[in-house]
Amino acid sequence: MRKFYRISLVLALCLYAFNVLGQDHSLIQRIPFDLQIQLSDAIIEGEVISKVSYLDEIQNSIYTVNTIKVYKVFKGETISDVVEIITPGGVIGMQALVVSHSLNLGKGDIGVFMLENTNTSQNIQSQLSDSKSKYRSFGATQGFYKYDLRTNKAVNPFSITNNIEENFHKKITLESGQSIKELSAFSLREYSNSEASLSKTTTVSKSSVLAPAITSFSATDHSAGTKSVLTINGSGFGTTKGTVGFSNANYGGALHTNALDNQVLSWSDTQIEVEIPDEAGTGTFMVNTESNGSIESSINLTVDYAQINLSYDIGSGEEDFQTQHIDLNGTGGMTWTINEDFYSSNAQVPFEQAMDTWTCESGINWNVGSTTPSATLDPSDGVNLITFGSLSLGTLGYTFSSYSACYQDGAIKWYVTDIDIIFNNNINWNFGSGPPQSGEIDFESVAVHELGHAHQLGHAIDSNVIMHYSLSSGEMVRALSTEDMAGANGIQYRSSNEPICGQSVMAQTACSEGSLSTNEHILDENISIYPNPVASQLYIKKKGGIQINTISIYNIQGRKVHTAKSNKTLETIHVSKFTPGLYILELETEFGSKSEKIIIK
Repeated sequence: MRKFYRISLVLALCLYAFNVLGQDHSLIQRIPFDLQIQLSDAIIEGEVISKVSYLDEIQNSIYTVNTIKVYKVFKGETISDVVEIITPGGVIGMQALVVSHSLNLGKGDIGVFMLENTNTSQNIQSQLSDSKSKYRSFGATQGFYKYDLRTNKAVNPFSITNNIEENFHKKITLESGQSIKELSAFSLREYSNSEASLSKTTTVSKSSVLAPAITSFSATDHSAGTKSVLTINGSGFGTTKGTVGFSNANYGGALHTNALDNQVLSWSDTQIEVEIPDEAGTGTFMVNTESNGSIESSINLTVDYAQINLSYDIGSGEEDFQTQHIDLNGTGGMTWTINEDFYSSNAQVPFEQAMDTWTCESGINWNVGSTTPSATLDPSDGVNLITFGSLSLGTLGYTFSSYSACYQDGAIKWYVTDIDIIFNNNINWNFGSGPPQSGEIDFESVAVHELGHAHQLGHAIDSNVIMHYSLSSGEMVRALSTEDMAGANGIQYRSSNEPICGQSVMAQTACSEGSLSTNEHILDENISIYPNPVASQLYIKKKGGIQINTISIYNIQGRKVHTAKSNKTLETIHVSKFTPGLYILELETEFGSKSEKIIIK
């Protein structure tokens, strides 16, 4: 595995007087709270009551219209009691678009929305209601402060504010200079007290039922969006199915997001089986019973990585579906097209280095093709565009992933048809191979993370991995971890081995020699791993005085299934006890790490 160093730098992003999360989101920059208040055209408290996706045939893009019931108005003079917030991405039939780092709302979400007037095309406007005010979120995900009513706090990707009415609402009115206008009756205090009462298991009467308790839990694999099943053992869960909430990786675990109803596979008074949803990250989980309150785990559930799922309602409730790649260029892979402005900038080299990081580790078949003078993004034109653009305040970049689907073997299967990435042209980027200077943002670190989304990986909560939900101030993070690799390898295995919807599979690609470092050449020349595929005994032979410190084997889900110290010139590993399939062998040496895929027959 290619190893780089984490180097300190100063990322000049100020913190406001909130209880901030303390880290800077990888593809967005924090917008100060006072600037949010000043630049927003409207600020409301409301609840998402419905959401519908529409196709903009002019821009060949999908948007989702989120209908919001307005409870309070903090800013804005002519706000109706119902407004529409338009967000990029959505699902229409067998077509879908996912935009990284964009606001993704769910029905029933309650909070404060900081809004700006929308510039949506006339084509979309003609499909919407004329009677409702239309907006978009100011600052994308930063423009929504979601309420956690159980703990009485408002959360966005950069801040947690406790005591919503006493602290958060007062901060808004203090900055805006306007009084609150109430449009619909909604008692936050009453709602919060009700939620808190239900969550306190100590208040449950001993004469009725026992308070819920978690005694142990285990997971088939510690990953999200992979159909991995978490088994929760305990008592007092009741016999009626409730919900299970997981620490949300997009919020750094500050909020819990419930698994879908159909992801709760079984529920009894003493045991729950639930799939780990794709937004889950390392942290606690919540068991919310139907009538016996809630309980939060006292120990964190470790989630190594997440694979992106598409949520789609086929008529029986929302379901999550896995995605994969196909052959898009006729030669087994996908070709990136570079905009001429991007090509002529200093961004070309670090982008290709970031791309090589993924292709060398997972074998995803990406290459860079011709340049184009066009900077127009069309998510469905089959041109996988890399470009700079003028993006909204606080945004470093977006990845647009388009999908198609079909019915296959009695199930819906989704595959990637187009990917575009736009980087903000108003950022002081560091394009060099060295660490960024004060006030600069490391382009390669951002590119390798965003290409992880293109690979179909979601966020994780682990500062040692590329897909960590945030890039901490003072870091340059360019190397993949074992967890990043495991998540990517799982997707690539599907993409190169499982035909989908009559499409050709993506072929594996080899790492180009020019991408290898001196240390990697040393390891390749002095360590031999054979045979591969292997059925019984795997041999690791070293020469040239190379010292292997640790030998580890990971399955395709990222779980470590074998580890050992090494002190022999020829090491033998008995693999017949392992289930046949694809594994990752990782060797830790004085020259860094070497990883290799092995197939056990």
